[in-house]
Amino acid sequence: MSMNVTRLFSPFRSLLGQSDHARDVSRSVLLLRLENTRTLGSFLDRLAMQHLLDHLTLTLGAAVRPCDPVQLAAPGHFSVLLHNRTLRDAAAVARRLLLQGQGPVSLAGQQITPVMTGVLIHADAPDLPPVAAMMDNARQRMQMVADADLGRLSLYSHDPQLSGPGLPATVSDAIVAGQMVAWFQPQVCCNSGDIAGFEALARWHHPVHGLLTPGAFLAQMTPADHNTLALFMLAQALSALRCWDEEGFEVPTVSINISNCELSDQGFADCLLWEMDRHDIPPSRLVVEVLESVGPMTSNAQTLENLRRLSRAGCRIDLDDFGTGYASLDAIRQFGINRIKIDRSFVTACDLDEGQQRMILAILALAERLGLSVLAEGVETREEFAFLSQMGCDELQGYAIERPMPLSDSCNFLARHRQAAADLPTIAWRG
Repeated sequence: MSMNVTRLFSPFRSLLGQSDHARDVSRSVLLLRLENTRTLGSFLDRLAMQHLLDHLTLTLGAAVRPCDPVQLAAPGHFSVLLHNRTLRDAAAVARRLLLQGQGPVSLAGQQITPVMTGVLIHADAPDLPPVAAMMDNARQRMQMVADADLGRLSLYSHDPQLSGPGLPATVSDAIVAGQMVAWFQPQVCCNSGDIAGFEALARWHHPVHGLLTPGAFLAQMTPADHNTLALFMLAQALSALRCWDEEGFEVPTVSINISNCELSDQGFADCLLWEMDRHDIPPSRLVVEVLESVGPMTSNAQTLENLRRLSRAGCRIDLDDFGTGYASLDAIRQFGINRIKIDRSFVTACDLDEGQQRMILAILALAERLGLSVLAEGVETREEFAFLSQMGCDELQGYAIERPMPLSDSCNFLARHRQAAADLPTIAWRG
């Protein structure tokens, strides 16, 4: 969660701090978050969006007692303080509120079904923490909600360690503290079996929460966080290429994920190219992955110019999560896409599901006509690997090959892979 949103919680925490809760024998704080607010904002005008927030505030407020008022803690965040409830009773109230908040709403001539995620923090006497500390607990737990738990309620006891002093509040702080690292997942060529490259993936070694994947912190990142993380991952990726070269391994490319936020920065392409020149790495060895949602509808002229600048310099451009967004054929042409990555949602059980197979074959046919290569990600079984290879995918990536790993482990993986290739029997040709 960004520092701006954190500041928005401050008035609510101050209000709670003014109340006298000395006689409480138990206390629960419920935090509800409206999901996909940016997407909703793109479909609804500002007035309709405000009406949605007002409607949710009234709906949630009508479902609790007057002594448990619903507060709009931050844009799209609703909080409720429950006094003297058992955990079971508080959970029942929380589930009722979550159900009420996810009912269909008619706005601007269309029906909207909100998706809300809930976090309930509970504590019992005699060690009742301050309400502000419980609110901080709820906010931090909300930051760690996994994608699979969106739209659900999660229950936690208050954890005082979550509010420890001096912990990094943003991704930028984590980078400064040396807690952010790059892990690498290999991509293999279906034709030769050689390593085609690695994708660099961000990991946060949080001092309290352990190893965090981007799903735990990506949604709360500010534009400054995005830019800082992109440059950090670029430096890590280029250092990895140098390391593999020095160890004698042949790794043609490394991929980094770039969002629309970075691409909208006027000097972004020049900054990337300068870093590659400083590391003595040719641009052809860097793959820039952009989401399918980075298209003409959501991008400005600067985004297009940055991608063209990188493409002209020799960088390869990947269209990530293909099939889940709304990229047009014109966007593929304008942005100079070299490769499309089939999203894992189409890869799962593709060896068994005829619907999955038809979708993959359609994507492969489209890519062939457009002169694009295809990489399938999220390949988890040997059967999926075999099917995708036989159908004509150029490269594959996923757990069936190897899980993401630290740079130190990647050299061991490359050594094992090279030895396995050397141990393959040779084909004897009859002359």
